[in-house]
Amino acid sequence: MTTTVSRFETGLAPCGKKRDGESVMTEDHQGLFTEDRRYSCGCRTTKEEYHDGSVHFMVVNHHGKVLLDEELRGE
Repeated sequence: MTTTVSRFETGLAPCGKKRDGESVMTEDHQGLFTEDRRYSCGCRTTKEEYHDGSVHFMVVNHHGKVLLDEELRGE
């Protein structure tokens, strides 16, 4: 498993404010890939790509409210 942690410059957070933050990418080399972006205000976006090709997206604002929780099925 490989994990990469990096900082990102100011961008639009889910709450609508411009914030910087940290991106954590994880890959298991068998098809599972996860990207978790954590903004300095506390907002988060997560994208998980599974072995079967399905993708899960989740967006949470800094108050803990889930703004998007969606799964797209693989083929």
